[in-house]
Amino acid sequence: MVSGGLAVMKQLFRNQLSNTELVSRLFTTAKDDGIYANAATYGHGLLDLGAATNPWGTPGFMETSQSISAAAAPQGAPITAAALAAGPALGDSLSQALSSKEIAAFDSLGAPFWFNAAAFTVEVPGATVATRLQDFLHPSQWQPVPQTWQFHVQENAPATAYGHLALANGASRFTMAGPQGIAASLLQEPEHLQGLALSWNPPSMPMVSFSAGYIKEHESLLDSHGNGAFGQLSAETSFISAGLKGTAGRWSLSVVGEVGAVTPSVASSRLIDTISRLSTSAFRLQARRSLDNGNALSISLSQPLRVDHGTAAFSLPTGRTPDGVVTGASFSSPLAPSGRQLDVTTKLELPLAGGDLSLGVTRSSEPQHQRTAAPEWIFFTGYRAAW
Repeated sequence: MVSGGLAVMKQLFRNQLSNTELVSRLFTTAKDDGIYANAATYGHGLLDLGAATNPWGTPGFMETSQSISAAAAPQGAPITAAALAAGPALGDSLSQALSSKEIAAFDSLGAPFWFNAAAFTVEVPGATVATRLQDFLHPSQWQPVPQTWQFHVQENAPATAYGHLALANGASRFTMAGPQGIAASLLQEPEHLQGLALSWNPPSMPMVSFSAGYIKEHESLLDSHGNGAFGQLSAETSFISAGLKGTAGRWSLSVVGEVGAVTPSVASSRLIDTISRLSTSAFRLQARRSLDNGNALSISLSQPLRVDHGTAAFSLPTGRTPDGVVTGASFSSPLAPSGRQLDVTTKLELPLAGGDLSLGVTRSSEPQHQRTAAPEWIFFTGYRAAW
């Protein structure tokens, strides 16, 4: 019976445990309590093959080339704390990078157990319905140039559903705007994010606008988070944008495009070696027409923030040698998601009782920038009144 159990274990652990370790594991996991505590009768106890072939304690991830000592329990990063949450801009790129990869974790007796690496990734939802509704009722518009300097402070300011400033959703914002078409906003979310956004709408060229900004994330990378063996992610993002507006017949048209450069940092990670510089983009096109009956029709096409270029380098433990040295595999994978989310919104505004009733629908193709994701439909209605 013991020899049969050893044969099963040898195959299960892929011949990576020495014969001495196999025997020791079989004895350590045997039932030696109750009636089986009598060593004179039962020796090491009753053979428990189920316990011997399952993790003893919480498995942990170890670094490649690290040595597993037979005299002490391996000091790995617990798998229960390991998670890699991908923000909307990264879409499914992280899960795709790890989907076909196997990763080994080691229990307190040094035995390897294998998992699908993608099982430790999750995807952070995109813009919430509340953010989309805010964007629907108060779409970003070109602000008139003030005659005097104006100052505005807003706590927990909502961000738009697209663009780099979506990263600052919920941050406090101090904005000042001047008569030369220059505006500046300071963004602050204590211990999480700081940023600065500048914009210029030249009074002599009211049809164009320019903006630039900088955002520093202390605990995230484009709203992506690492935990446990994946380490801590942070990033510095710089972006620029340009806008143009005009008319075509009875239509008022506008377009705004943004591009960004992201410098990521990875700290205390056992699984991610480096993340290269990333390039990002976002855009929005809008068209609005006033109808003869006093109603107004608006149509917009937008792409939320998306990573276009960049790579991540991983080193995953894949097993061990019989003498206890952790083996691994290193590889790089692109961080551009498989798809490109495009949101098409149609909105009808109707004057009603001194205000405006808005009815609209948004269709999102390839939501979360996932090529295989089914389209999403969101229907909105809202009423704005002037007091």
